[in-house]
Amino acid sequence: MTDWKPGASIKTLRQRADLIKQIRTFFEERNVLEVETPSISRFPAVDLHLDCFSIQASFGFNPGYLITSPEYHMKRLLAGGSGSIFQICKAFRREESGSRHNPEFTILEWYREGWDHWQLMEEIDSLMQLILNTAPATYLSYKDAFNNLLGIDPLSFSAKDFEAVCRQKKSVPPPDLLQPDTDKDEQLNFLMGSFIEPELGKHSPVFLHDYPASQANLAKLYQEKPGYAMRFEVYYRGVELGNGFCELTDPEIQRQRFETENQARLAMGKEELSLDHHFLDALKTGMPECAGVAMGIDRILMLALGIGDLDQIVAFSWSRA
Repeated sequence: MTDWKPGASIKTLRQRADLIKQIRTFFEERNVLEVETPSISRFPAVDLHLDCFSIQASFGFNPGYLITSPEYHMKRLLAGGSGSIFQICKAFRREESGSRHNPEFTILEWYREGWDHWQLMEEIDSLMQLILNTAPATYLSYKDAFNNLLGIDPLSFSAKDFEAVCRQKKSVPPPDLLQPDTDKDEQLNFLMGSFIEPELGKHSPVFLHDYPASQANLAKLYQEKPGYAMRFEVYYRGVELGNGFCELTDPEIQRQRFETENQARLAMGKEELSLDHHFLDALKTGMPECAGVAMGIDRILMLALGIGDLDQIVAFSWSRA
């Protein structure tokens, strides 16, 4: 009968509070406005790999959705003239709980008006040096990561290449990844999670940048690099800490991206999701050019304290909720 107790020690919770205080000070010193946006939205996030919690309501809409991130609402603020903004809040994703995942987690998200993703990566590097005492970050393209670590080109690899890598690594992928009509991005995600991510950022953070355009639901695409998007992820000690990009501002392209995501969801047996017309209307009005990123505070604290289980750095994980 000990499930009533918090998973994290009181000492760890104090360290958690200090970390969040450091983050707030970091942005206050840079004149970035802290904002609050809803935890319940009238619309879900349209993403192949993210599933929302729906909630029943009796006050004007049914259902509602717990946010998977504050992204859509924060971009509406940008369109409304907020300037650069940040937020620390709870986000919710319907996925399995484990040592690195919890259905409810704390997210740090910020947007820099007038910046590109390269400038944003520099700021993330400064933040990580402050709160994790890391050495300066390194940079690695998505293409080079696959070439260097697995010997394949992520844009032109074949099903035979995928099978060969799995055989070489003595790994048995899920059967659906071996079907003739398997989406290549699903195969890439398997290879990334199994063989590349554990090798990233062993000594200092690494920015994995220039993702395939097919993995860029909300990011701009390069004109000078066909097939690639202005998206990055940041890793440290094999752990993904954040996902960011140079933000897409074109409402019609964004609508098309959402429709493509819905088609992919249907193909995977998932439900089609309604589009957030408030967000799309904000893009039509005009969102300024900007770059944004979302980072997981729980995972950052795990690395800062050298703790390997999320249950030990939050007061009440799902098993104790």
